[in-house]
Amino acid sequence: MPDQQNPTEPFQEEVRAEVVNINQGGAGHVDAETVSIRQGGAQTIASGSADITQGGAIFIDAEHATVNQSGAGVIVAEEAAMDNTTAGLVVASKVNAKNSRIALLLGGTVEGRPDIAVDARVAAIIGASAVVTLFILRRLFRS
Repeated sequence: MPDQQNPTEPFQEEVRAEVVNINQGGAGHVDAETVSIRQGGAQTIASGSADITQGGAIFIDAEHATVNQSGAGVIVAEEAAMDNTTAGLVVASKVNAKNSRIALLLGGTVEGRPDIAVDARVAAIIGASAVVTLFILRRLFRS
């Protein structure tokens, strides 16, 4: 396995290496200890450390994820740092977000003031309400 891989093609289906740098390109799946993406993207990332600037990813699974001026569908990380970022779901023990939008946040410590549509408390209320509603509907329409 090479120590560093710089894809020369604009899109690589699968990239596995210790260090991956993607500049103005993309990859399907990236599996590396360190991932750096600049003006590019990846469908999925599995990494110890992922850093994305002006790019995006559908799913990021990393110990440390740093996402700047980018978008991500799902971020699962021990620590997530976000600056001018939009994310659908963020699951992290520690989140540091500046000028960022998050649809659903399930996290421990949150630093900064992200715009959060649904946090853990609201998600719990929605879930409990859905369960009670389904229970009542089942009782009403029981034959």
